[in-house]
Amino acid sequence: MRAKSAAAMILAWAVAQLWGGAAWAAAPQILVRQPAYADDAGQVRKWRLTDSIWGFFTPLFLGLADELDRCKHADPAAAAGLRMSPNRLDRSGVAAIAALRDCRKGWFRKVPDAALPEKVWSRLLKDQPPPTPLDRAKVLAFGAAPLTPDYDRTIWDWDRGAGWTSADPDSILSWGPFKATAGHGCTLQKALSALVAQPAAAALVREHFEGETAVLERLLDRTDPDWCAHQAAVLKPVFDDPERREEFRVIFARLAAHPEIRAGYDAYFLGPAGYLAGRMGRYYSLYAQAGLTPTETDFAFFLDRSLDYPPLGDALTAQLLPLLKAAGPDTWKARRIIANQTPFTSPGARSFQIGRDAVYWVDAVGQAGLDPVEASSWVRNSRLKASDVGLTERPYAPPCAVVYLPACAAADGRP
Repeated sequence: MRAKSAAAMILAWAVAQLWGGAAWAAAPQILVRQPAYADDAGQVRKWRLTDSIWGFFTPLFLGLADELDRCKHADPAAAAGLRMSPNRLDRSGVAAIAALRDCRKGWFRKVPDAALPEKVWSRLLKDQPPPTPLDRAKVLAFGAAPLTPDYDRTIWDWDRGAGWTSADPDSILSWGPFKATAGHGCTLQKALSALVAQPAAAALVREHFEGETAVLERLLDRTDPDWCAHQAAVLKPVFDDPERREEFRVIFARLAAHPEIRAGYDAYFLGPAGYLAGRMGRYYSLYAQAGLTPTETDFAFFLDRSLDYPPLGDALTAQLLPLLKAAGPDTWKARRIIANQTPFTSPGARSFQIGRDAVYWVDAVGQAGLDPVEASSWVRNSRLKASDVGLTERPYAPPCAVVYLPACAAADGRP
């Protein structure tokens, strides 16, 4: 029994190093890779990745399917499986990658199994720009929003009368991966207002709200100083009518099909008026004070945490600053410190969030290098690594077009 246990521990350590440190070194050339982890018995387990249906997986895997059609000896089923769910990397995707590797061996030199190298993008999609750090970060961050994981999803947060209640009914109605809510600050209405301020998007919004024009106008009307507090009264008649309630969800689903709407949605939350940009800016300011150079993985970490946590407050910033300065220039250490120093309301909440946060430093230490709480929480709640979507520790200063940070305000001459 002891020998078996020791063997399992050695295997777990070896697997952790293979999928940790070695993968970290190879990360710059990885476009996407199937996640893997070691279970309690030391067995290697595979996991999956799911992107937005409008993310970079879909063009990549559809392009891969087209390439397999040109391979004389490829099994047609491999391409067919990809086309059924091109926004997922699961067994079908891994089988397709293996088929492409067999067909185009020269594309995969020194690349781990179940992984696609960066150069595959340019070979398959010559006219399309490669995925950005934001595109990659979304794959990880959107997974933290199980109720609203994509742009075409909405959820009524009120009790539907069937014994189910949202965890936060005061949100009223939530839309999309950045959790635009009709309550709690009325970010849904503010996002709609930002879209209506853009001519191309405005026409689409008004077209799709035909039949609910009066409700749309009331959602956008901010002449009342307490307009947000009154939004429940605006939406309750819609919710109480089953047909209108479902039609509202259809409206947002149809809106999401337009790239102008998705881009405008992102631009609101990551722009000057968006709460996400403000929250991310606090992390960038903390790094600047600590003398740290943020990386692609830091960018994704800040985005993910800004979705799930309250803003980084002054008291916690003051507590973190000396710890980050003492930790040295490796920012994975800073991410780990931030996660472990953040106060939690309960042990369960801490376990869940640590499991998600560990995504952003498990590459540096390997699974075996996680402490017991991090390791068990990571396996239970994530099983992903930042490098699985090709995020690296390359320095990355996101441009103002991606996220509006304090430096952007300074450049604009804003206070």
